Amino acid sequence: MNLARNVLGAHAVDFLEHASRESILTIGSDHLTRGELADLGCYNFVAARNLSGALNQLGVKNLRDVFDNYTPRDLALPHVGVIALAVLGAAFEAKGIGGEIPLETYVAKHQAKVTTFDTVKARIAREDQQRLKRPRRRGRR
Repeated sequence: MNLARNVLGAHAVDFLEHASRESILTIGSDHLTRGELADLGCYNFVAARNLSGALNQLGVKNLRDVFDNYTPRDLALPHVGVIALAVLGAAFEAKGIGGEIPLETYVAKHQAKVTTFDTVKARIAREDQQRLKRPRRRGRR
């Protein structure tokens, strides 16, 4: 991209150049930039940041650790939806994890029956709702 310094200003151009080199997806020891994700056709940078935050809170070591040890159900967290899962698939692809269809391979590895991520998240929400609906035992006053 041709950034016209005399039109945009030095500060804006420096900011944009830094942003293009900055890691947008950081999962443990693995880092991907906007450019690396864009090369795969992945432009969901907000979802990439959300995914980074959620996976790092889980304490994952790297993308291989996610692929091997974390189920899609483990990733059904707030701010992690189907778009973030698509970003995860792109990250697997960028690192050469999971073969030709890394996201499908990842899901099949952890589930006998493949369901959509929306279905997984909806099931968890229903289970949480049922847990909250259970009658509470009242104590003495």
